[in-house]
Amino acid sequence: MRSISLRNKAIEFALVFAGGVVVGQIIPPVWKWAVITLAAPSYQEATYRCDRSMRAHLLAKQKVEAEPSEQTVRDLEASEIALIDCQDYDLLRKRLILFGLDENALGYMALKAIEAKATDLQDVIEIHEIRY
Repeated sequence: MRSISLRNKAIEFALVFAGGVVVGQIIPPVWKWAVITLAAPSYQEATYRCDRSMRAHLLAKQKVEAEPSEQTVRDLEASEIALIDCQDYDLLRKRLILFGLDENALGYMALKAIEAKATDLQDVIEIHEIRY
């Protein structure tokens, strides 16, 4: 009788352990997928706004270098204020990392953001193009 009880407890323990392993393997990808699905629209918008702010700042800086004037300096200062969009992007990115997303998931979301805003192949090329 005692051996049957021990065997039942061992089986029960094995089932609970196997259930824990299965749940432990299923929950993380489901969690990641849920976070990506919920955060994708706001992450896409933040990515797009930061990218636009950085582009505007770069252009304003180049304009000041090419033709310095009070107006171009004011435009540069205005573009620096717009870089707050990048602060928002960075904060959202850090929050998503805290929620368990890794660099690959964030990179995937950023590529989806680029694709969502690009209307044709030329737009995608311009976004990925490295400029000097």
